[in-house]
Amino acid sequence: VINKSTDSCPIRGSSGLCYYSNSNLNSTSSHLYSLDTGDVVTVLTNYDRVNTNDINLCSDYYVYTSFYFNNNTYYGYYCNANLSTGALTDELRQEFKSKGFPDSYLNALAILKTAHPNWTFIAVDTALNFYDVVAGENYVKRSLVETSASNNYAYFDSDEISFDYYNDHFNERDRIGSSNPWCDANRETIAYYIDPRNFLSDMYIFQFEGLAYDNNISLETYKNSVSEIFKNDYLSRFTDDFVAGGKEAGISPVYLASLSKQEVGIGESANTAIAGTYNGMYNFYNIGAAGDSSPVINGLNFAAVNDPSTLRPWNTEYKAIVGGALWMGDQYISAGQDTSFFKKWNVIYNYLINTGKNLDPFGNYTHQYMTNIMAPSSEAKTTYRSYYNTGLLDTAFIFYIPVYNNMPESTALPTKGGWPNNYLRSININSSNVAGFDGAVETYNYYLDINNPTITISATPVSSKATVSGTGTFTIEENTTKNIVVTAENGNKKTYKINIQLTGTKLEDPTDVPKTLNNAGIKNGNKYLSGFNIGTDISYIREKVLNANPQAQIILKNSSGVEKNSGKLATGDKVLITVGSDTKEYEVVIYGDVNGDGKISAVDYVRIRNSILKTITLSGCYSESADVDKNGKISAVDYVRVRNNILGTITIVQ
Repeated sequence: VINKSTDSCPIRGSSGLCYYSNSNLNSTSSHLYSLDTGDVVTVLTNYDRVNTNDINLCSDYYVYTSFYFNNNTYYGYYCNANLSTGALTDELRQEFKSKGFPDSYLNALAILKTAHPNWTFIAVDTALNFYDVVAGENYVKRSLVETSASNNYAYFDSDEISFDYYNDHFNERDRIGSSNPWCDANRETIAYYIDPRNFLSDMYIFQFEGLAYDNNISLETYKNSVSEIFKNDYLSRFTDDFVAGGKEAGISPVYLASLSKQEVGIGESANTAIAGTYNGMYNFYNIGAAGDSSPVINGLNFAAVNDPSTLRPWNTEYKAIVGGALWMGDQYISAGQDTSFFKKWNVIYNYLINTGKNLDPFGNYTHQYMTNIMAPSSEAKTTYRSYYNTGLLDTAFIFYIPVYNNMPESTALPTKGGWPNNYLRSININSSNVAGFDGAVETYNYYLDINNPTITISATPVSSKATVSGTGTFTIEENTTKNIVVTAENGNKKTYKINIQLTGTKLEDPTDVPKTLNNAGIKNGNKYLSGFNIGTDISYIREKVLNANPQAQIILKNSSGVEKNSGKLATGDKVLITVGSDTKEYEVVIYGDVNGDGKISAVDYVRIRNSILKTITLSGCYSESADVDKNGKISAVDYVRVRNNILGTITIVQ
C-alpha cells in the first residue's frame, strides 16, 4: 500500500475500480464519488482527517474513501482538486457534434476518446421520441427484471396489469433459467436502461460495440479473450468452438462467449440447457427460450427442429454453438440489430430505413432477443473484462450509440423500494362487511338511520405490510364523508371514501307514506322502492311497513297488477300504501334485474347491451334497474358489473 501517491490513476469502470501501476492495488471509492477512465487522483492513505499535517495538500474539499486489498480495508482521502474530467476539447466537441451527438453525451465520450484514441463512436439517429420509446418498451412481458432482495421492488412495475393487488403478488412473466421469477420493469427502470448516457464508460460501452467478426484480430487473440471469459468455468472446454462459430457466422467470438455466459450461467448450473439430458439437444444461447413456463425446455424444443442452414437439430455441443451463432447472424446481425443493445432494444428501424442499410427491417420494439433489460450491460461488463485482461482495449472498436429526440436531462434508477400494495380486502361498517366491496373501487355510499347515528368503521388491507388510518367509531350528525387511507410499504397511498347519508325522519310520527317508509328503513323516492337484496321475499315489505306503522294499509302486486303476497321481489312489483288520507303506489327496483324475474342473469346483461346498442328501449323501473352504478345513465360500466356479478367476482350493491 502506498502512503502517498501522485501517480495518474486510470480508473476501470464507473464503480471507481482503480489500478495503480506501481502497486497492483485494486480499490473502490465506496460510492462517495463517481470515478471513470481519465480521472487523475491523488490518494492520501492512512491520514487522519482532523490531525493530518498534510491537509494543505488539498486546496479545496477532499473526500473520505476506503478500499480493500489483500484481505484488509484501508482508509484515506483524495483531493477534489486532483480529479480531472476535462478532456472535452473544442476539437472533440466539434467532432462529436458533427456526428450527431447531443451535448449531454459529449463529456463522457471525450473521456473515453482521450483514454482510447483508436475508438470510434457512431451516432445512430433513431428519429424516435425518448418517451415514446419508454412507452413502447413498457409492455407486458417485453421488459423484465429478476426479483431479488437487492432491488427491493423499486424496479418493478406496480400498475394493475403487472401487480395483482387482490392476491398480493407481482405477476410472474418468466423464469429465464433462474429459480427467481422475472416481472415487468417499471417506466423509470426502462428509461434508465434505454438511455445510452448511463453506460458511456469502459465497463459498459461494449453493449454498443459492433458485433461483426474483426479479421484484424488474430484467432489466437480471440481464443485468449474467450478463455478469459470462461476462466475456471465449465464452458471453457468449448473455447475453440466459440471461436469457430464466430468466424463462421461473422460474429465476434467474444460477444458469443459473453452472451452464453449470461444466458446459461456459470459451471454445471447450466444444467438442462447444455447438458443434453432433456431431448438430447443443446442450446448455449437459450435461443427460443421464451414463455411463461419452462423457457429452457422451449429452447431445447427449438433446438430439435430440423434446419440445415443453422445446423439444427443441435444434438452436439459443437452444432449448438456454431449453429446458434449462424442463426443469430442471420436473424439479428444481418438484420441490422448488430449490437448487444439493439438486440435487446430494437429502436433502429428508422435509422436502417433512412440510411439505406436495410429497407425491410423489423419494426420498433419487435424482434427483441431477450426480455432481461439488464442483459446488454451485463454482457458488456463481461466483454470489457475479457478485453482488458487480454490487452485488447486499444483495438479500433466501433461503437454504435443510439440518440433519441426530446431526451430528458438525465435518467436514474428508482430508489423508492418497499411493497406496493395499498388495496383493502374489506371494509366493515357496524359489524357488517360492505356488500360488493372491490379493492379497486374507492367510493361507497352508506345509509345510516338518523335515529341510530353511531357508526363503527374498520378495514382490512390485502397486504400485512400496509397501514390503515381513518377507521374508528363516530357519531354522525349530518351527511358526511369518511376517508380511509391505506399506505403501502413503499409510501403509495390509496384513499377510500365512505359517503354517509342519514336516512329516516328523526322522532317524527309516521303521518304519511314517505315517513312510514323512512321509519321502516325502506329506500324510497317519488316512484321506486329499492335497497332489497336478491331473493328477498315480498312479504318483507309488508312486515317492515307494519312494524313502523301498524295503522298503514298495504297491497302488494306483481308487474301485471295481480296481488302477490309471497315469492321473491322482482323489478316491476307494485306496492300500494295508504297512511291516513295519503296513498302512494311505488314500483320495486332490483338493480341488475332488468327483465323483472327477480334474479340477475345473462338475460339481464344482454338487455343492457341491447339498450346501449339502441336495439331495444328500456323505460321506467326497468331502465332504473339497468343503471346499476346509479350515475343516471346506462353504459358499458353497467353491462360489465352485471356480467361480473354473474361470474361471482363482484356483488351488485342494492
